[in-house]
Amino acid sequence: MKKLIFTLTLFLMSTALSFAQCDAEAYSSKCLKALAPGFTFVKSYKVDGKNGIRKVIEYTCVFSKDTNYMIRMAGKDGGAQGMIVTLYDSQRNELATSHVNNKFFPGWTYKCKATGIYYLSFSFKDSQSYCGAAVLGFRR
Repeated sequence: MKKLIFTLTLFLMSTALSFAQCDAEAYSSKCLKALAPGFTFVKSYKVDGKNGIRKVIEYTCVFSKDTNYMIRMAGKDGGAQGMIVTLYDSQRNELATSHVNNKFFPGWTYKCKATGIYYLSFSFKDSQSYCGAAVLGFRR
């Protein structure tokens, strides 16, 4: 009887943990398909808010002058609802965002004006998912 209870407990714990984990890879392929023709894939980003514990997930990247960059993202519902990606320059000035006038957009395109370090900041608003992915592409 003890062995049965122990086995059942292990099963329930492993099932609960598997639901709590963020499977960002499943969303990356959706994002990749959303890159516009002519854009070359650069990198994918895992956006795991750890069930709401992490409010902001940030990545650094280097952008080149006169290059167009496109970011596309997807969350649990297959779209961008509840997920926000914001681009900041090295001085932390906001350059682009996917959340405008209380509307969520699946990404943005930005023409870089100066070569340097930029920050991609992912956050969640009005979301219970806290999981998603994004892909970055470029076109010269």
